[in-house]
Amino acid sequence: MTRRDANVLMARILIVEDDESLILMLEIALRPLHHEVIRCLSGADALPVMRAQRPNLVILDLMMPAAGGDSVLGAIRADETLRDTPVIVLSAHPKGESIAAEAGADTFLGKPVDIRIFRETVSQLLNR
Repeated sequence: MTRRDANVLMARILIVEDDESLILMLEIALRPLHHEVIRCLSGADALPVMRAQRPNLVILDLMMPAAGGDSVLGAIRADETLRDTPVIVLSAHPKGESIAAEAGADTFLGKPVDIRIFRETVSQLLNR
C-alpha cells in the first residue's frame, strides 16, 4: 500500500471490466476510501497490468471479450507472484457466483452492485 498523507493508507485497486461506464461508477464509489484505481478494459491485458502495477486488490468481470474473467482468475491463482492477490468477481452472469467460487475468487458481487456492500467488501478484503 502507498501513503497519500499521514493519516490515510491507500491501496492500489485494479478494475478489469470492459464497460467503461461501470468502471467510472466504481471509481466514484471508491473515491471516499482514498484508493488508487487502475483501469483495465480487457481480460487479456489483466495479467501484464497486474505484474507491472502490483495491485492490492482486483475487481474482475466474468464476461469479457478475448479472455473471460474465469480464465483470468485461473491464471492469477496459478501465478506464484500473483496468487495471493484478493479478487472480487463482479458479474451479471446467472451462474456467476458458482463460476467465481470454482475459479478461486475471494468473493462474488452481482450486478447491479449495491455501492454500500461494494465498499464494505473492498474494505474487508484490504484489511484482512
